[in-house]
Amino acid sequence: MRKQLLIPILAMFMSLTQRAQENTWSIEVIDPISFNHPFALSNEGTLGLRVNYRFVQVGKVTFGLSADGSRFATTLRPDQEGEYQEYFFKPRLFAEVPLTRNGNLSFTGGVGWAWLYSRGKPTFFDENGRLQGGDAWADGLNLDAGLIYDVTPNLRIQSSFDQPFLSGEAVDGNSGFLKLRGGFRF
Repeated sequence: MRKQLLIPILAMFMSLTQRAQENTWSIEVIDPISFNHPFALSNEGTLGLRVNYRFVQVGKVTFGLSADGSRFATTLRPDQEGEYQEYFFKPRLFAEVPLTRNGNLSFTGGVGWAWLYSRGKPTFFDENGRLQGGDAWADGLNLDAGLIYDVTPNLRIQSSFDQPFLSGEAVDGNSGFLKLRGGFRF
């Protein structure tokens, strides 16, 4: 029985090892820093996660798909009690271009869509008469650009500027994010 299981387990391990050498997937932890957004008074409780899949390389340019999510738990105004939470979800198409011969430093850029879900308490009206607090949604085009540095073949750090153009109940206008990431390619 053990010998019968050994061959499929070895075959699976070999295929995973081969796939890992291609480095088509990566997972990154994100520290998003917001600016040009109403909740910029505080960024407590921020965290995010991104998953990338690189599916084709054309010349030196690598194309891929990614999805990231971020959570903000913040204070909207000094006189507000309670916590205001915002959740972003951003799928995108991206490209990576090496900037150095060894490929350790790369430029990345992407285009996608951003969804924002806001949940806050208590509910109040802001200076523009828009309802804040409660549950609200916004969405819009998302553009980003940044630099990636491969510390090792599998470990990377990245900084990027993320610009979602949001419209909806939660917010109407532009938000900006500086994102610092640490990731693992596999």
